[in-house]
Amino acid sequence: MTDNPWYLKNYKEQFSAKDNNRLISKVEAALALEQAERNSHRDTKHFHSSEMAKDDWCPRSTWYKITDTEESDPQSMNLKRMNIFAEGHNIHDKWQRWMHKTGNLYGKWKCKACSYEWEDKSPDSCALCSSPDIKYKEVSVYSERYRIVGHADGVWEDSKGKAVVEIKSVGLGTIRWDAPKLYEGYENGDLNLDGLWKQIKRPLTTHRRQVNLYMMCLGIHDAIVIYEWKPSQDVKEFHIKYDPELTAGILQGIDEVIDAIEDDIVPARPVKATYKSCNFCRFCTYKSTCWSK
Repeated sequence: MTDNPWYLKNYKEQFSAKDNNRLISKVEAALALEQAERNSHRDTKHFHSSEMAKDDWCPRSTWYKITDTEESDPQSMNLKRMNIFAEGHNIHDKWQRWMHKTGNLYGKWKCKACSYEWEDKSPDSCALCSSPDIKYKEVSVYSERYRIVGHADGVWEDSKGKAVVEIKSVGLGTIRWDAPKLYEGYENGDLNLDGLWKQIKRPLTTHRRQVNLYMMCLGIHDAIVIYEWKPSQDVKEFHIKYDPELTAGILQGIDEVIDAIEDDIVPARPVKATYKSCNFCRFCTYKSTCWSK
């Protein structure tokens, strides 16, 4: 882990003079600074599965992060963006509570009374002090070989064995970003919201890559992906098997970054990166630094 005071400073400057509303602007500024403080302590020395699974993952950008390069184009935080993050956490908490009730949720637990942590399958109380006030801690994901870290939403264990659980809240923004061809049907009027939901018959590629990285690291070859459809709260369950082909390109990219770090050189830009404001680079927090070289 590393402290990044410059990261926190960017957010303080962004919100120091923002006072458009009596309540919302104050909440937005407070949450943004809280998020900046959290990010300043985020592990930047490892590879994160959720980041690498995206279509626009750039090994060169990760190299900048791991080598503690200051962001030349830090992302601006706003209430909408932070609300999306909060809803993501809320849906995980909700489903983990529900899975706990079934008796099939395996993973790490923490006692709120005595802070003891242990691994178990849907316990009723703390293994140390017997307090019923316990919380699920998700499942730590780690690969020493590929320097991957992360957290899976859960592990489901039943008569068929263990399966990694990944829970996603899916809306129009998800489809527009991760399944643009499918979104075109909605945008052109060929599909309404219900029709768009019906067309989702397996997890989106980004989510399949992410859960396959989790399966690889955990040594579990089955996964259950839960989708909640934001427009209607409908739910779907998908079952997938471990597919190493889905992660082969990511692992190759990791090796390229590791080699570049050891050789003290900057990795080459991906072929998809064509200019500073192209679709691949436009949201990168290091794009100005990258394209100045």
